[in-house]
Amino acid sequence: MKALLAVLLAGLVCVELAQSLRCYTCKEPTDLSACTSVSNCSENDTACRTTVLSVDSGYPFFGNITVSKSCAKTCTPSDPDGIGESHPNSCCHTDLCNTGGVPGLTADAMAITAAALWTLLRVMQ
Repeated sequence: MKALLAVLLAGLVCVELAQSLRCYTCKEPTDLSACTSVSNCSENDTACRTTVLSVDSGYPFFGNITVSKSCAKTCTPSDPDGIGESHPNSCCHTDLCNTGGVPGLTADAMAITAAALWTLLRVMQ
């Protein structure tokens, strides 16, 4: 009996407690650097989602990116080669993995795009 109790106790020590996924969340459009709230997701959530809602596209470009971040049951990332995505999504599946914006949307790339669009608009006037 004592041996069985010892085995059960050892088994309980070795069992890892199931914990839910944790993600950075901000439901309202928030500046990327200010979205730092951490939430424990529900059991059904399998991903952390980041959606880029707006990018500062004026000249000069200051790199302001507005996002929403949340837990998600399912998440479909945007096509990285998609041009003109209005609100691109990124998805990740580990604790606190949604720290940045959407991969591929770096400040340098956005600055170059904004400058090219500004120049194009000036030429077309």
